[in-house]
Amino acid sequence: MRRRVEPDRELLAKVADLYYLREMTQQEIAERLGLSRPAVSRLLQRARAEGIVRIEVHPPEASHYAVERALEETFGLREAIVVSGTSESPTLTARALGRAAARYLDRILKGKERIGISWGTTLQEVVRHVRQRPLRTTVVPLVGGAGQLSPHIHANDLARRLAEAHGGHVHLLHAPAVVASPEVLDALRSDSRIREALELARHVDVALVGIGALIPSSTLVQSGYFSPAELAALRAQGAVGDLCTRPYDLFGTPVDPSLQRRIVAVEFEDLRRIPTVVAVAGGIEKAEAILGALRGRLVDVLVTDHLAARSVLRVQKEVTR
Repeated sequence: MRRRVEPDRELLAKVADLYYLREMTQQEIAERLGLSRPAVSRLLQRARAEGIVRIEVHPPEASHYAVERALEETFGLREAIVVSGTSESPTLTARALGRAAARYLDRILKGKERIGISWGTTLQEVVRHVRQRPLRTTVVPLVGGAGQLSPHIHANDLARRLAEAHGGHVHLLHAPAVVASPEVLDALRSDSRIREALELARHVDVALVGIGALIPSSTLVQSGYFSPAELAALRAQGAVGDLCTRPYDLFGTPVDPSLQRRIVAVEFEDLRRIPTVVAVAGGIEKAEAILGALRGRLVDVLVTDHLAARSVLRVQKEVTR
């Protein structure tokens, strides 16, 4: 039996030097040293395993890399993006979140994607900061209109503006977010335009969503869809947040089945099938709401601020003890 010959450390160091310091390709190294390209790849792996090569990452001092990594590892996120937030100015925090989420979209979008968007002030900041590019995307609301609030934060308006920024096409959803009964919802779904918009929303490539906290200042209350008493009733059922107007508990499970049957929006199972769901939310008051969405596997990419991120990780430790 032939004995396997282990490469000497001098060869490992030489291959590593050529690759990492002199920036030669693996094929160039193979030709220079009389090796095959797969052999060079194995040598580089061995150099890392034996500590000859040590790769270090030095994030900028102002970054929140450790918190991002903790979120990604704890909740299985594809990516966490954490910005600096301030409890004194929610407006400034929302603006920072919007810029960060817009940069993420600019990075991942290649053109002609189908994008779904929900509603809210933070998503308004995302759309405001999106770079204008001829991506020819198709944009659709993920949820119906939002009551009596400013139309600038409604899903239809955000979808229209995002499509305009991309030189794309928009499908509008002409329906309220919450209706009086399941029968009304069935009647709305019988309209071909509403049915088409909801069906497209279920099959987008990227979903851009906000996360709401069920607190007295909730946008759901300000919109007129829920009274403070109804909000308190949802909290009594264990609800901690809402996504696409659908309330859910700390495990990301929808609460109040009768209410769920009156909401004009994609369902959570639809969201879980969408390839990339990007949630943009910040503020300590949203920690439980963000945690519920993460634990419910409703989010692939989270854009949040460092105060909210640390609160989420802290609450996660407390509830899993």
